Amino acid sequence: MPSAPRLNLSSSRNVSAPSQPQANSAAPDANAIQARALRFLREVLEKSENVGERFAEEARRMHYNEAPARNIRGVATPEDAHALLEEGIDVMPLPVPAALKEPLQ
Repeated sequence: MPSAPRLNLSSSRNVSAPSQPQANSAAPDANAIQARALRFLREVLEKSENVGERFAEEARRMHYNEAPARNIRGVATPEDAHALLEEGIDVMPLPVPAALKEPLQ
């Protein structure tokens, strides 16, 4: 009859059990998620050109090959963003905390 091999568990008996159950180690904690989001936002800010209020105009110019294609960011009203989407121009809102808008000293 097959049986399980003998396990030497004497060394694990000296370790005391934790007083509280540990959370699932696979689940990331809130600080790690926030840090990853801030790194992502900083990278987007570094790799894109801020066109400010001209965002909708520049996005249209790039879409219709009137301006060179590049990564841009800026400000658009909800109506402008909806109109761009209807024209087939992909846009997405990117909430940037005020702390990231200013240069760090």
